[in-house]
This record gives sequence, structure tokens and C-alpha cells, in this order.
Amino acid sequence: MQVASLSNGQVRGRYAPSPSGVQHLGNIQTAIVAWLQVRLAGGQFALRMDNIDTPRVKEGSAAQILDDLRWLGLDWDLIEGIDFVPDNDGVYVESHYLSYYCEAFEVLEKQGLLYPCACSRKQIRKVVGKPNAAGHYVYPGTCRGRKISYFAEEQQLVWRYRAPDELICFKDELMGEQTQNVARAWGDLIVKRFNDLYAYQLVSVVDDIKMGITDVVRGEDLLDSTPGQIALFEALGAEPPRFWHVPLKTDGAGNKLAKRDGSDSLWMLREMGKTPEEVVGQLAFELGLVETSAPLGLGELLHCIGS
Repeated sequence: MQVASLSNGQVRGRYAPSPSGVQHLGNIQTAIVAWLQVRLAGGQFALRMDNIDTPRVKEGSAAQILDDLRWLGLDWDLIEGIDFVPDNDGVYVESHYLSYYCEAFEVLEKQGLLYPCACSRKQIRKVVGKPNAAGHYVYPGTCRGRKISYFAEEQQLVWRYRAPDELICFKDELMGEQTQNVARAWGDLIVKRFNDLYAYQLVSVVDDIKMGITDVVRGEDLLDSTPGQIALFEALGAEPPRFWHVPLKTDGAGNKLAKRDGSDSLWMLREMGKTPEEVVGQLAFELGLVETSAPLGLGELLHCIGS
């Protein structure tokens, strides 16, 4: 795959929300850290709307996300010299680039790294019996070696990537050294789903390659899937970016915030009359970036950290 070119040492980051509901404070925390990381490095910051999973997209969600980010004072850049073309808001919208995912799929297929699979989650769980220590039902490779002609025309198929049976090591900029054997931790990864949509693992990697992303800041819940994505970067002939996995923000009971239950949404805080400075100051304090939770604008926070 063609990889976006960058000047030596240039930093390019992104925030890539999914328009599947309102942004909770965990999402906003990640957005702020991603923005700070790029601005402190003097780099370019892109906003990408990860909307390829169309069944989960909620009407009006993308517009609300943009409004929330602007309300906070968070800005983003138009990046020149890449294949991705932004919309009128300067946002790179994932669903516009289906041809890139098809191209990546073909690259992997030509290397013999993909195969069709008819196994459902229920069938896999029945065969495997119990999850591994990380909580995954590791796919046992039932359909490995089977060609498309093996399956009945009416069968629903996914396409899997042959995960390398070797240790993948990387240093997370926040979480330190990480090691995982993807084949044993996950099994072969799904890159195209039953509904014919390309899966997050492949799409996110292709987006970051095409956009020339050097630094990925995201929630800690995605740390475990990073080695599999690194394997895909390498299989597609690209150097993986640096990863920064931010600790998850939890509710009062210690549970991960979720869009589906409206946990601490920014929209709710805005309705309650909170100011952007109050939200930024509180989040910066909780992250340990400042010593008090006093109201603080994003520009002020950037100056405090950078000085």
C-alpha cells in the first residue's frame, strides 16, 4: 500500500470518534490528551469520523461530536498531501474511503494471509469451552485452509487474517513495554464481517497508514488489540505508529463509561450549565496534569504543560 510521506521527525496525530452516541467524559479525556500530545510536539492534528460500522451510527451524533469539541476549544488541521479528502468541516469521514479497505484486503489476500470462515461466535465458544486468561475465546482455526468453494452459497462468511504465531513487542508511551502472541491471545483476526463490512482492526490500520499518522492516542481498553494491529501494519508494508494508551475514566462504582447508558455525557454537563473551562480543568486535574481542578481553558492548559 502507498504510505503517506512525512518530513523527518514530523508528528501527526488524530482523534477518531465513532458517531454512535453522545461523547462521555472518557471520550473527551482521550480527545484532550491526543490534542495535547500533538500540539506539544508542534505537529498536525486530524479529526476523523470512524463511521464505517454503519449499523451503529446514530443520526445527529457526528454533528453533536463536532459541536462538543468546538465548545471545548479543541481545533484540528487540514492535512495536505494525503489521499484522504476532508469534508466541509475539515473532518476525514471514514465511510468515504471504501476503496482503500478493498485495496488493503487484496494486498493481504495476495500474500495468502486471508481465508473465509463460517464459524459463529456461539460455535467458537462451544468448541473452545472457556476463555483464556485475557477473557478471549481464541479462534481454534477451524476454517484455516478452506477455500471459498468449500462453503455453500447461502452461508454467511467472515474473512480472517492469519495471525502470526510469534511474540510481538512494542513500547507504549504511557503503559510501557508490551508483549503478546496474537495467535495465542486472539486467534486469527476478523478483517471482514458477516454483513460484508470491513472490521475495525483492518479499517483503523488502513486509515492511519493512508493519513500518515505517527502517534495514536486512545483508551487503555484498546491496548490488548494493538499487537494484532501492529501485525497488520507490517503485513501491509507500513511502519506502526507510536501508541499512547490513556487510562480509562470510570464512574463512581469503578465501571468503564459507556455511550449506551449515557454515562457522564458532555452534553449532559453542558445542559447543567458547566463551562468548557470547568470541564477541562477537572479532567486535567484527574489526569495529574495540573495540581488543582480550577477552571482552565485548553490554551491555558497547553501553556501550563509546555512551559
